[in-house]
Amino acid sequence: MTQAAVARIGDHDHCQAGGTIGLSGALAAALAQATANATRSLQPAPEQDAAACVMQETMMRVRGEFLRLADRDADAILELVAAEERGEPLAGYVLLCDGPLAMADLAIEAAQAMQTFRAHVCERSHDDLEFALTLMTGVARAAMQLLDSNLRIWPQPELLATYDPQVNRLLREIESLQPMARIRG
Repeated sequence: MTQAAVARIGDHDHCQAGGTIGLSGALAAALAQATANATRSLQPAPEQDAAACVMQETMMRVRGEFLRLADRDADAILELVAAEERGEPLAGYVLLCDGPLAMADLAIEAAQAMQTFRAHVCERSHDDLEFALTLMTGVARAAMQLLDSNLRIWPQPELLATYDPQVNRLLREIESLQPMARIRG
């Protein structure tokens, strides 16, 4: 499955940034989910187990949503072409801006949940949680950049009025994420 997804992205003659970002978000969420699974398997205290349970559920939802958004991005390209053929390109542009915005928001939500879970993760999985947080922060940044790129490509006033404030909000929220720069101290 992994090889097929990577081949699908790499073997095309057009870039699939949204699919790549979505798949990356799903992988980061899966790694974070594994840290919750490991924490629960060590029979932690009730408070730790409750936090791990919430983390498992959150990351399962996030993982599924990233996969849905990645697939949706592939469909959005086809819908853009159809909208352009109907003489309604703005509708297609909106689709291709909504996807990265949703991915960035989802990544920020997931990264914030990971930061909250730091206080509860078992020592054995602490570093893995940091890896997942670093990856998810990168996913948020990449999704924001994809949205910004789409606005550069299609600088329509309607799009800029709607999405420029969102890009600025995303920048602020991404800056508030705090993945560790180093594992050792």
